[in-house]
Amino acid sequence: MVVKVGKLKGPFRGFRNLETRFTFLDGSTWRQRQPKYLYFYANRPRARVLYENGRYILEVDGTDETIEVIEEAEAVASLRET
Repeated sequence: MVVKVGKLKGPFRGFRNLETRFTFLDGSTWRQRQPKYLYFYANRPRARVLYENGRYILEVDGTDETIEVIEEAEAVASLRET
C-alpha cells in the first residue's frame, strides 16, 4: 500500500546508516531503519513510502534498491517511551 508519494527535499545521496534522514518537500521526515549503504546522487528525486508486511519501505526513482524507514515523529515517540 502506498503511504506517501512526493519529491525529496534537496540532494539525495543514497542510503548510509541508521541516522540517515529523508525529508519530503511537505516537511515529513523518515529515518533509515535498516543498515544499508548505497551511493546514488539525485537532486530532489521523486520517492514513495510503501507499507508492506508491517514495515515502511522507501523507494527512490533512479535506484533499484529499497530501504526500511520509520517516520521521524514515530521514532521520537518511541525514544520517549523508553
